[in-house]
Amino acid sequence: MPSSASGANSRTKPGTTATDRVSGTTESITSTTTATAEKQTLKQRNVPTANGNGKAHGKPNGILTDKRTASDDDAGGNSSDASNNSIDPVTGEVLRTQRWAPYCPSFSVAFKTLFVVRALAATYSNISDCDEVFNFWEPMHYLQYGTGLETWEYSPVYAIRSWAYILVHALPAEITRLAMSANRLQVFFILRIILGAVSAHCEATLYRAVVDEVDPRIGRYLLLALFSSAGTWVASNAFIPSTFAMYTTMLFFSQTLQAPHQHSGKRTFWAIFWVGLGALLGWPFSAAVGLPFALEELLIHSRDHSRKKKTVRFRDWRMMRFLRLVTSAIAVLGCVLIPIIIIDHYYYRKLVIVPLNIVLYNVFGGDVGPEIFGTEPWWFYFLNGLLNFNVLLPAAFLSFPLLVITYYTVPDVLPNSPSSDGLPLKDPLVWFSLKLSPFYLWFAIFTAQPHKEERFLFVVYPLICFNAVVTLFMGQKIVQRVLDKFVARSKKAAIHKYSTGLVWMVLIASAAISLSRILALHEHYSAPIDVYRKAFDLVKVPGPINIDGADSTVVLPSSTVSGDAVSTNDKKHPETIRVCVGKEWYRFPSHYFLPEGAKLGLIKSHFDGLLPGEFQELASNAQLPPVAAKPSAARGKEHTPISVDWRWSADRRPGTSYVPKFMNNENKEVSEHYTPLDQCQYLVDLDYSGRFTDNSQSQDLIEPRYLQDKEHWERLYCKKFLDTQVGAGRNRWVRAFWIPDKITVALTRGQTKVWGDYCLARRKSV
Repeated sequence: MPSSASGANSRTKPGTTATDRVSGTTESITSTTTATAEKQTLKQRNVPTANGNGKAHGKPNGILTDKRTASDDDAGGNSSDASNNSIDPVTGEVLRTQRWAPYCPSFSVAFKTLFVVRALAATYSNISDCDEVFNFWEPMHYLQYGTGLETWEYSPVYAIRSWAYILVHALPAEITRLAMSANRLQVFFILRIILGAVSAHCEATLYRAVVDEVDPRIGRYLLLALFSSAGTWVASNAFIPSTFAMYTTMLFFSQTLQAPHQHSGKRTFWAIFWVGLGALLGWPFSAAVGLPFALEELLIHSRDHSRKKKTVRFRDWRMMRFLRLVTSAIAVLGCVLIPIIIIDHYYYRKLVIVPLNIVLYNVFGGDVGPEIFGTEPWWFYFLNGLLNFNVLLPAAFLSFPLLVITYYTVPDVLPNSPSSDGLPLKDPLVWFSLKLSPFYLWFAIFTAQPHKEERFLFVVYPLICFNAVVTLFMGQKIVQRVLDKFVARSKKAAIHKYSTGLVWMVLIASAAISLSRILALHEHYSAPIDVYRKAFDLVKVPGPINIDGADSTVVLPSSTVSGDAVSTNDKKHPETIRVCVGKEWYRFPSHYFLPEGAKLGLIKSHFDGLLPGEFQELASNAQLPPVAAKPSAARGKEHTPISVDWRWSADRRPGTSYVPKFMNNENKEVSEHYTPLDQCQYLVDLDYSGRFTDNSQSQDLIEPRYLQDKEHWERLYCKKFLDTQVGAGRNRWVRAFWIPDKITVALTRGQTKVWGDYCLARRKSV
């Protein structure tokens, strides 16, 4: 029987001494200890180490670390150097040493940064579309306070606006009013800030999805583009369905960036839910951005080559995906459309499907379709996009051509998902084409429509930024690859660093141009919202009025100008004060800017279309009639139907179901909507004094210069408003962007800006 020593010797290699064996064991232990210490050091430094499968771990400190090999920006190539690899002393496998990935702010940091900008936009940005006021702010004011202007879209005869959409926004506004005892002006701005917070959340979600699923560098570029563009500044806190659809489009697109799953329908359901919510509750046409996703579900089995064996046959998995799409769509219809129908039925007092009515009117409206409200040339959206996104819009259009060029020339520079663990995309051309196509599809559809408005593009504003930054990323990589062929290897790292800096220079230049646009909008055209904000304090209402957020009643005597309110229990109907507008009706920011008891009055101007009327009102202290008993199914018995008497009930707001007598969908003028001038106690008007000389007087009898009639009107508060027909304002660059005065004079050959007076005036006592 062999001894233990001989057994040990028999397991060693021939010619190996005991000293060599001990030395080998010591070296093995030392190398293992060194490797362990190295891993611990890397862990302390937040450098990702590798697991047993050679895959990188984790996102230390909330900063995404690239799970691929060396960064082009940091290293100067796509391949890792052999010297950067180490060997696992236990398994003998080659381990890749990961380098630092580019810094990407966490979701929290991105949200807070975006929210600051959106809160500033909510406070200082203008209302760019009168439809936002008359179709959404005014109906919500009617729900909250019982007064407001009504457009023909809310007539039960047409019913192409949903009260469910208004209610979704009115609830947080009412909660704010009750919790903070806020007046209506404060409610207006707080709701805009809430909308800005929602936008910031959706933008941060999209940014992190791009970082995690596309490329960290593209994510960083996207964050700066969203943060700084003038387009998102305008659209982020607008109270219109296209902005709501923009929110849901960002959440939808964040879902579509994830990899398809054969055995899980979570991605499919949430993608369809968000696009369905935006289409049904917001704007039905926003569903068009979901068409490429449906194609992706049916064309792409998986994003990478990781599936080595297929558990489902090719034809079967497509059928499963199709059934998943159908069942998800049915579920979304059930959980979104049914509540909308119930709410609209409650307020309209009839069964209506508002999303269907919108489609029928806009697509099959015929002679009374949206074209009667004006048409624009084919290049309207191109010009508007250049104003709001400047160089990013051409970059967005170049994304697909550059993708094709990159795919057929240098395909290895296409971005790869960090979540794919370094596995290449299965069909990168198809995958990226489907991600870039929603912008092209939307732009083509609405460019073909004769009736065009800026707000129609709000839905794809984030996608413009995404396509643009993808173009910048691919352009950077192509420039790097071309220059690599003409420079020495030692200079490649510097070339890559400079090309990356060039991308940042383009983004910063775009941000500077957008800032100039934002400043111009505020300086040149913010007078209306500033004047009406002041009118909330300057307009005095005599008679008993109900203070917002309080139950008490106060009285302002008719002769009071700035006197104190006096408590009283007088219940007589308050006197209505009319604040009138003529040619400036479309810049009215809503009744949230007028105190309780004051209403807008419309006086005749050169506009000969249909102006809004007033919702039918119910006195605040009126008692609803008792509900009559009805015969019951049981013989000889009666039952009383349930009646809900709350401030927003359809009984308290009869205008939601009342059919106005003079409304029409043909944009025909209705004289009954005008207020006689002698019934106006206050007036808001714009006077372009620079267009008239001292010896000339306006001969316009329809739109006289009210502010020059000092015998009947006295100015209370004025702000300057840019005159675009005289002086430097005629130059399109001067009126579209903020330019220093010295440069303006040089650009316009000595001309300066001429300003009009946008004023609130009060009728003088006779």
